[in-house]
Amino acid sequence: MDDLLALLIQFVVEFVLNVLVDIPFEWPSRYRKTPERERIAGICTFWLILGAALAGLSLLVFPRSLIAVPALRVANLLLAPFVSGLLSLLIARRRAETNPNIVPRNHFWQAFWFTLGLVAIRFAYTAQV
Repeated sequence: MDDLLALLIQFVVEFVLNVLVDIPFEWPSRYRKTPERERIAGICTFWLILGAALAGLSLLVFPRSLIAVPALRVANLLLAPFVSGLLSLLIARRRAETNPNIVPRNHFWQAFWFTLGLVAIRFAYTAQV
């Protein structure tokens, strides 16, 4: 039972860190003066590369994954981008109430691709505990 609890805590900690890493990039949008673009494929590619680069740097400091079970590592890989995107979408919707220049859908996709780049590189290159 103790092992299961430790495993669950490890998963939750790494999952939460992967999801919340995108939030600081969300703050500048609060003061947006110009409307966001509708087509964001180039921007999403930039966020994917930035997430992968940040993951590469994080490997220098944290070369091991907190998640020991391979199935939970896969769950983190699949769920973290969606949860990060949804969190970013909710923040953007809240801000769009007072700033019509914000397009919440764009924030979902930017956070999704950033987090996907981050978790994919960490999934591929981290050592298990």
